[in-house]
Amino acid sequence: MQMRMKKSIQGSKRENPRQVPEPRLGIFWLVGGKLIMESAPISAAEPYGGQLTHPRSHSEVWQQYQRAGSVPADMKYDQPPRGRVMFDTRSQRFTVLADLCILRNKSIASRIMSELKLPKNTKTDADSCYRCSACLQRRT
Repeated sequence: MQMRMKKSIQGSKRENPRQVPEPRLGIFWLVGGKLIMESAPISAAEPYGGQLTHPRSHSEVWQQYQRAGSVPADMKYDQPPRGRVMFDTRSQRFTVLADLCILRNKSIASRIMSELKLPKNTKTDADSCYRCSACLQRRT
């Protein structure tokens, strides 16, 4: 996997004290106004076509959260607003794909970017895979 990221030169007399933290890829939900997120460093990502993605699925992580009591046991993983962060290996750029309920909430979108250590040039985009049940009902 290739990424153009600034690195400090080991053994150099002038090390950069402000090293860039490794960005993370993740999956997330907005449940009852609370952001719930699972993330992994980009070095642990899985290839998906020309993208790198979080190694676990929404369904798999949601089941784990249900067993732990972190999310409602009677709610399906695709009911609340959700999304994913991916990295395009060709353009060398991160993208936050999410339900519009998340993208329209600037403080939540900003928190996702911050917690995952994403660069300022990260794209955001709505994706038909990530539409919550409320958005789907409004459409019919």
